Amino acid sequence: PRVVSAIKDKFPDMIVWTDVALDPYSDQGHDGMVSSDTVRGDDGKFARVLNDETVEQLCRQAVCQARAGADVVAPSDMMDGRVGAIRDALDSHGFTDVSIVSYTAKYASAYYGPFRDALDSAPRESSLAPRNKKTYQMNPA
Repeated sequence: PRVVSAIKDKFPDMIVWTDVALDPYSDQGHDGMVSSDTVRGDDGKFARVLNDETVEQLCRQAVCQARAGADVVAPSDMMDGRVGAIRDALDSHGFTDVSIVSYTAKYASAYYGPFRDALDSAPRESSLAPRNKKTYQMNPA
């Protein structure tokens, strides 16, 4: 938020877009918060990605970015219901003119590999988190 505020202070007419995402801040490499419990899946026993709890956090992040001066927030995660929830959160905090631009689909494929490598945000083999993003990203087939 400090960088967004500084940009808007120096260049008030500049349109600022921000990314709404948790994976750059996660030590497990997922787009969402990961549960502390485990469930049995096809390839072993892993924790779950918590959709609703993640959406709540994404809403807080979007409002924080809007408060700092973002003109457009761009959720890049793939949690169900996030766009509507973010719109409701922005509107309820008086940010009715802040736009939302989001991915319409993300595929659980190797396409995002270089990006995940650059951010060091690929799912971690060392945690109980799911080994991939297939539970909330689309099948590329």
